[in-house]
Amino acid sequence: MKRQQTKGRSGDSPDIGLSGVAAVLPERSCDLNELAATNRISSRPEALAQMGFDRVFIADEPESACQLAARAAEGALNDAGLNPPDIDVLLWASALPGNHLRAGTSKPNGTGVLSQFTYAASWLQHELGLERATATATAQQGCAGMFSALRIARALLLTEPGVEHVLCVGVDVLPAGASREILYNLISDGACAAVVSKNSPRDRWIAFHQVTRGYYWDTAGLQKEIIGAYFPTSRIVLEELLEKAGLEPEAIERVVPTGVNATSWPILLRLAGFPEDRLYRSPHRFGHTIAADNFLFLQEIRRERSIPPGSRLLLFTYGFGSTWCGLILEH
Repeated sequence: MKRQQTKGRSGDSPDIGLSGVAAVLPERSCDLNELAATNRISSRPEALAQMGFDRVFIADEPESACQLAARAAEGALNDAGLNPPDIDVLLWASALPGNHLRAGTSKPNGTGVLSQFTYAASWLQHELGLERATATATAQQGCAGMFSALRIARALLLTEPGVEHVLCVGVDVLPAGASREILYNLISDGACAAVVSKNSPRDRWIAFHQVTRGYYWDTAGLQKEIIGAYFPTSRIVLEELLEKAGLEPEAIERVVPTGVNATSWPILLRLAGFPEDRLYRSPHRFGHTIAADNFLFLQEIRRERSIPPGSRLLLFTYGFGSTWCGLILEH
């Protein structure tokens, strides 16, 4: 049965949206030849170039994850036209355990287990002067962690009358010297932030869908199985997301991708029935930032103002663990 072409908002609060969006990359970058020379990729540079990669961005300043997160959060607040005291809740998201902590002021190993309680979310709340905000964090969804933070933010806005604005911040910085290639994808450091607000006229929430397949929890041991499951599960998730929204693929103006293998996106769109010209194609290449990809592109879309208000955007990502997430917004 053909789905009805409706405005497609799910839930009972159509005015929840992303009032502010920002994403940042480090200043330093390395091209494919530099990465090969320092043994930080395992594939040939020519093979990675054919997949759409040309460089990665690497943070090298002290406490870089926290600094990137603060830059993104400040950008999102400015984009939303809000001040720090306007934020009711801060949600921190990161795929890597180390990025949930900030080094404290005590000597290394001087306080034992207490050094594991120096939380980055609390630091950011203090650093930005988010005086009214309570802080929490989300993890264990890999690259989909920021999507989960947005989902939690919307739930808080729906269920707690006193909550008006939730600041979601996602950041991932790989350990110094780590390989920059994971399953044939190049990984950049980066951070993103979004303010999810009631009564927002921008990028209003239409529908969200998440599927978790715990069978793939052993990421290193099940690499071939994960690659094999990616396309069929992604197609199912996209179909179920559209079903929730009551929309056909043709009703989506732009599919906002991640920075993974560029050759994979046209394949996925064809499998899910989307016209290939609906894929958002950015002139900027940064590889895959884990959390920030979709929001780097969404930031571009908002700044370009090339997509008419009321157009529907579909953001999609996959995270190790394994979690597939899709979000439809009304621009």
